[in-house]
Amino acid sequence: MLMVTHGCNLNCTYCYERFKNPKKQMDVELAKEIILKEIDFVKKSSDFSELEIQFMGGEPLLRFDLIKEIVEWMETHDFGVPYICFSTTNGTLLNEEKKAWFAEHKHSVVLSASFDGIESSQVANRGEKSQKVDWEYFNNVWPTQGFKMTISKESLRHLYDSYVYTAQQGFNIEASLAQGVDWDIADAELFYHQLSKLKDFYLQHNEYSPSNLLTRSLMGIGEHSDLQTKFCGSGTNMVTYDVDGKQYGCHMFTPLVLGNKAFTINEFNGWSDEASLTDESCNSCIFGRWCPTCIGFNQLTRGNMRLRDKRWCCMVAVNAIVACNFQLEYLSQNIANGDELNEVDASILQHALKAYDYLCKIDYKNHTFNA
Repeated sequence: MLMVTHGCNLNCTYCYERFKNPKKQMDVELAKEIILKEIDFVKKSSDFSELEIQFMGGEPLLRFDLIKEIVEWMETHDFGVPYICFSTTNGTLLNEEKKAWFAEHKHSVVLSASFDGIESSQVANRGEKSQKVDWEYFNNVWPTQGFKMTISKESLRHLYDSYVYTAQQGFNIEASLAQGVDWDIADAELFYHQLSKLKDFYLQHNEYSPSNLLTRSLMGIGEHSDLQTKFCGSGTNMVTYDVDGKQYGCHMFTPLVLGNKAFTINEFNGWSDEASLTDESCNSCIFGRWCPTCIGFNQLTRGNMRLRDKRWCCMVAVNAIVACNFQLEYLSQNIANGDELNEVDASILQHALKAYDYLCKIDYKNHTFNA
């Protein structure tokens, strides 16, 4: 990951980048040096055989000049390593010139747009009207990529309407709850209501692919373990280079997020050690190995990678309960229609049945969920 700029043209309500500075920019030649070094690393590695280069900010398209030069440079060289360039963008800076260039180079670089739903959600999260972004362009050029939705406290009440709208537009959405915010019981009740409506929508309209919020495997719920799952490749199969070339585990540990409390990848040696990243207070929780904690947000909000955010326990529980109900009803409906379950669906059903034994006994309004 290359932090190509610390600047951004928006200020989203859920943004965790507290130290934006448009003056901090990565030099193109430094970016090339880093890429060549990483290509050489992959060539010599027994663990990796290909390379993904992510352009990150701030808003990466503020450095379209760098992205354009890097991609065209890479296209004219045979580096001997398969690669893809990738960037997430808010989409607001994508003018006709940029759209034409990205469409021409779509096999070398992929753009993923962050899309927060219907216009009221977009305005609530970003203060930007959704019609300023050409969503159809993204969907047409990279149809399998889909959009990234972040659910904030402000946009939560629009979750159902946003998903129905995007489904009807033919968009694929990957959604997640904003982290580092003050989720509470009232939010959990609203989340339960919104997800339950969404569950019923997909059960009635199987022509649409269900939300990832409802289809994520429930494997791990109820399993007792002294170790909790690390859900990312921070510091292991991923490295982030800041504008000055210093290496970090991921962007969450850079000065853009942590300011003078940032620390480089070599200042912590437990990136691959689940024991050093386990919050012992969560060991007895039935969601201990399922809760999608982020070690970067743990560091940002509590100053310790292992300390999980207890403010969203009720939100995690709601997600699991409604997802379990959906998976059981959805697969039962398919069986009733005479469909044979494939191996993946059979595994999903098995884990949902096992999770149900735990989930049917809990009240999501409680803050702890001990097995």
